[in-house]
Amino acid sequence: MKKFLVVTLAALCVAAMLPQSLAAGVGIKGGLSLSKFAIEPAGTVPFPIESLTGPVAGLYFNLGLGLVSFEADALYARMGMKGTFEGTTMEYRLDYIQVPVMLKIKIIPAGPIRPFIYAGGYGSYLLKAKGVMTSDEGTDSGDLGDMFEKYDYGAVGGVGVAFKLPGLTLSAEGRYNLGLANIVKDAEEGESGKNRSIMVLVGIGF
Repeated sequence: MKKFLVVTLAALCVAAMLPQSLAAGVGIKGGLSLSKFAIEPAGTVPFPIESLTGPVAGLYFNLGLGLVSFEADALYARMGMKGTFEGTTMEYRLDYIQVPVMLKIKIIPAGPIRPFIYAGGYGSYLLKAKGVMTSDEGTDSGDLGDMFEKYDYGAVGGVGVAFKLPGLTLSAEGRYNLGLANIVKDAEEGESGKNRSIMVLVGIGF
């Protein structure tokens, strides 16, 4: 909580020192991620790959002028996948600190309802990786940190809508994360696993 307050205060100070022609804001956002691994070669894992639902939460900073703005997020995001094989469900849970940087275009720059689109890139650092197995006999888990690289990067794009209210802005958005890095550690030639996810997020800006 102390780090959260320090980061928020610093962002507010930066916004206050910017030229008046620039619109700046900070806020918080959170939601859910539906993620999978894109695995090559196909059939490497012995079960159909399903989406894993995980949490997303963090801060954002937006700096804009008219129709165009730049946004940077600092998010805690869970990636991974799950699948069921012979009655046992296996979940790969990879928890990242993700920092997307995006160019945002406002389709309607004024008024109480402002739709927008955006695109950019992200970098991520893996905090922990855990495998969770669930069967009729119960649940077991283990550390998978030795299986995955610490760093990930990729492209991000999405659409959303902002609701401008006195003193604050509410937003809702959907985005797609296209991982470009092979996150499998010590992968053999031709073997790769890359993150893919759809995020649904809501935010409050100040």
